[in-house]
Amino acid sequence: MTEHLIEYVARDRTGITAVVTPTGVIDVDTVIQHIRAGHAGYYVAADSWRRTPVRSMSFIGGTYLFANWDGSKRNMLHDLAFRAPTRTVEVPQTDPWFTRVVGALFGRRPVRH
Repeated sequence: MTEHLIEYVARDRTGITAVVTPTGVIDVDTVIQHIRAGHAGYYVAADSWRRTPVRSMSFIGGTYLFANWDGSKRNMLHDLAFRAPTRTVEVPQTDPWFTRVVGALFGRRPVRH
């Protein structure tokens, strides 16, 4: 049985859709079939010396992948989801209402610093 390291997971609003291994991207349904049939094993490197196996869990709505390396009941595979980089957006500072009223009355705008 071959074993594959899961480096990242791809998610959407319904859950994990694909896993990223050093050899490529694999659809989650294929991963579940491999685990159930015993053809391949998947694991997560929780830290540098310990491997956490990924299991296929069944529930009423279907089957999902599950891995937990800290002893809690939380599915920690979601922690491996790639997060898109964020950037800050500058919001222009608005003038206080009094400054706008004075500017409208006297026909000029005050100098901004």
